[in-house]
Amino acid sequence: MTSTTLVPLFGVLLGGLVSTGTQWLLGRASERTEVRRSSRERAETRRSERVTHLIDFLSAVQEAERVAVDHYHHQLADEQWQARAKQSIDRMWVAQKTIHMLCAPEVNHAARALAYDVQDVIRNGPGDPGEPRDERVWAYIRPSRMAFLDVVRDQLT
Repeated sequence: MTSTTLVPLFGVLLGGLVSTGTQWLLGRASERTEVRRSSRERAETRRSERVTHLIDFLSAVQEAERVAVDHYHHQLADEQWQARAKQSIDRMWVAQKTIHMLCAPEVNHAARALAYDVQDVIRNGPGDPGEPRDERVWAYIRPSRMAFLDVVRDQLT
C-alpha cells in the first residue's frame, strides 16, 4: 500500500517541480528579452540624440562660415558683424562641448579641429589674399569639415 501512495505522490511532486522549473526558465528568458529590447531602445534614443546635436553643431559651423565669408568676401566689419561673429563662435563652441559630452572621443577631436579652423578663419582670414575670398574661406575649412563628417559617418554606421 505504501508504494501505491508513494508513486502517485512522487509523480505529483515531480510534475510540480518540472512545472515550476519551466515557469522559472520562461520567466528568465522573458526578462532577458525585455532587457535586450530595452537596451536597443536606449541605444537608438542615444543615437538620435547624438545626431540631433551633431546637426546643431554643423548648423553652428555653417553660420560661422557665413560670418567669415561676409567679412572677407563682402567686406563687412561693422559692429553688427562683430556681434554676429562673437555670437556664432560662442554657439559653435557650445555645440562642440555638447558633442564632447555625448559622442566618442574621435568625433570630439574632429569637432574641435573644425571649430578651431572656423574660429581661426573668422579671426585671421583664409590666409591666401587671392580672389574670390569666399572660396578661400571654404577651402581653408574644407579639410577639417571633411574629416569631421567622415568620423561622424563611421561612428553612426
